[in-house]
Amino acid sequence: MSVQALRKSAFATVAAGLILAGGVWAGHMAAGPLSGGRHLSVQRMFNRIANRLDLSDSQREQVKGVLRSHKDAIVGQLQASRKARQELRIAISTTPIDEGSIRAKAAALGQVEGDGGVLRAQIRSEILPILNDEQKQKLEALHPPLQGPGDRLAASFGEFLSNAGATQ
Repeated sequence: MSVQALRKSAFATVAAGLILAGGVWAGHMAAGPLSGGRHLSVQRMFNRIANRLDLSDSQREQVKGVLRSHKDAIVGQLQASRKARQELRIAISTTPIDEGSIRAKAAALGQVEGDGGVLRAQIRSEILPILNDEQKQKLEALHPPLQGPGDRLAASFGEFLSNAGATQ
């Protein structure tokens, strides 16, 4: 597998994780608390982000209102994303290997990821007008840089595989 393919795979994994985290956050905000047990607290994540952005009580309610208005789309996106990832994992682990099935499931996941990206962009476009200029700058600073763990992972794999014959 080439470094470019590893980079794309790592990027897709990171993107899927971000989509899931954003979707869980938004879905929880729209749907209310999850029932019982230990769970990821989207309310705590929202509060942490709202505190970092110094959102007023009014802004917090406005942002929650935007998220609630997209509740059905967010929940549907979360379910579609989970199903597509699960189907791809099953296709990858099936013996004998069915490359066509794997590629079809990966393409379906890509479509779901794209749909999620559009949804996040739509929600973002509704939230940005709620924020002042300073809050928008803080929000941009919260986003991970374009070069992240996936790039470091690909570089590390390249280095490891280049030195595979050397003893260390």
